[in-house]
Amino acid sequence: MSTEYSARHLSVLEGLEAVRKRPGMYIGSTDERGLMHCLWEVIDNSVDEALAGHGSSIGVSLHPDGSVEVHDTGRGIPVDIEPRTGLSGVEVVFTKLHAGGKFGSGSYTASGGLHGVGASVVNALSERLDVFVDRDGSTYAMSFHRGEPGTFDDSAGHGPRSPFTPYIDNSELRIVGKAPKGVTGTRVRWWPDPEIFGTSSIVELDTLLSRARQTAFLVPGLSLSVLDDRSETPEQHEFSFAGGIGEFTEFLAPDDALTSVWRLTGDGTFTETVPVLDDAGHMVSTEVERTCHVDIALRWGTGYDTVQKSFVNIIATPKGGTHVTGFEQAMVKVLRAEVEKNSR
Repeated sequence: MSTEYSARHLSVLEGLEAVRKRPGMYIGSTDERGLMHCLWEVIDNSVDEALAGHGSSIGVSLHPDGSVEVHDTGRGIPVDIEPRTGLSGVEVVFTKLHAGGKFGSGSYTASGGLHGVGASVVNALSERLDVFVDRDGSTYAMSFHRGEPGTFDDSAGHGPRSPFTPYIDNSELRIVGKAPKGVTGTRVRWWPDPEIFGTSSIVELDTLLSRARQTAFLVPGLSLSVLDDRSETPEQHEFSFAGGIGEFTEFLAPDDALTSVWRLTGDGTFTETVPVLDDAGHMVSTEVERTCHVDIALRWGTGYDTVQKSFVNIIATPKGGTHVTGFEQAMVKVLRAEVEKNSR
C-alpha cells in the first residue's frame, strides 16, 4: 500500500460540485426532509419579498411528473448584469453560493432561509430547473441541468430527460415574451434529481400545508396557495389570515378562552458589527444599525398546558432563545409588580 501523500492527492470541489458531492451539508438529508428543505428555500425567497413589501401572493404547485413549482408576485430576480461576475442576476442567484440581496445591501431588512445559498443549492440538486422572471415589461427565462446553464429541446415533451445543450462560452438569459404592464414576479420549477433523492422521496402534502398555513399566519396579508395535481382529483388549498399571530393564537389554543388575545408590539434599534460585501466583492467588518420589531400574542385559557411557539424572521425557533427568555422574564417582572402593588 502506497503511503505517498502530496498535493496531487488533494481534491478541490468547485462551485455547485461541492453541493452535489455533500448535499447533507446544505439540506441535512436526502430523504423527504431534504426535499422539503429545498422546497422551503425557494418559498422563503418569495416570502422575503412579501416581508419587504413586494408582492402579496405565493403559489406552490406539485405536478404529476414529480416537479415542484413556486411562483410569486414580487419584484422578480434582477435580470441585469452583475458587474463582478459578468453574469445576469438570475444566473448569479442560481449558480453562485452565497449570492443574493441579503448580505448588507439593504434590499431586505428581514429574511429566512440559507441567506443566498438556498436557490443555488436547489439548482445543484435538481435534474432540471427552469426559472421565469417577469420584469421591466418582459418575461425572461433560463434553464439548468444539475446546476449547469443551457437549453433543453422540448419538442418531444417537456421534462428533465429532454435533450440538453450546455452553454459553451457565454450563457444567455432569454426573453421569451412580454409581461403585462405592471406585472412582476418569479416562477421557479424544478425536478429533484433521483441521483440525489432516489425515486421514493416525495413532497408530503400534509407537511407542506402545515408550514404554508403557519407562514400565512405570520405574514398578515399574504395569500399562499397550494395545488396538488399529482392525483386524479387535484387538491387546492388557500391560506390568508388578516389577523396575523392573534388569529394564530386562537388557532393553536387547545382550550376555551379566559381572556381575549393580548397583543404586545414594539420596535427598537441596536448596532452590531457584521461582515458586509463591499463594491469590490470583499467582506468587510462594518458597524450597522438594526431595527428589531417585536410582536407578541398571548391569551389565558381554561386548561393547564402551555402552548408556546416562537419565531425569528418567520423561521420557527422550537428551542426558544433570548427572545423567548427575555419576554418571559419581563412578563414575570410586570406581573409580580402588579401583585405586590395590589396586595398592599
